[in-house]
Amino acid sequence: MERDFHFSKVRLAFLFAVIGLVTIGFIIGFLSMLSEPEGNGVGMILFGALIIILGWSLLFLGKTFFEKEANVTISDKGLTLRGKAGPGFIPWEDIGGILPYEVHNNATLGIILNDEAKYIDSMPKGGQRLARLNVRTGFPAFNIGLSNIKKKQELLDLLLEMNIPFFIESTGEEQLDQAKKTNM
Repeated sequence: MERDFHFSKVRLAFLFAVIGLVTIGFIIGFLSMLSEPEGNGVGMILFGALIIILGWSLLFLGKTFFEKEANVTISDKGLTLRGKAGPGFIPWEDIGGILPYEVHNNATLGIILNDEAKYIDSMPKGGQRLARLNVRTGFPAFNIGLSNIKKKQELLDLLLEMNIPFFIESTGEEQLDQAKKTNM
């Protein structure tokens, strides 16, 4: 059994359209400055730099948008996370559990690994930086952003079916109430 999960392309398409329109606006501004170059040197440099940055962003988004490979794959043998911050294949025995959490209204599944360093070290430098940034900010190194996954419930059901433990964070009040009950 192998099941692929893809990211929704709607947000990417919207972002691509917005950045594309802004880029066109800057190109028009740059061309109008070219028609009267005297006194517009700084503006031309600024507009040119912004066009280059926005153009690079459009290329990156376009590459991501037209990617056909699944972002997450679940099989009988393990979980595969693709992308710049994905370590690739992780066998089930290396996964300690899943930590669901939310950051700025973005639901996320943190993958708790028995040996994160092993997977971080095997990644390219850019992916290593992203994974280590996650760890420094207090999150698991590898995550699945549920906000982007098309079939969220199917992904969650499949993870539960694979008997992967889900960890739930408790607040200090819940721990205090539990301690009071135990001491009574």
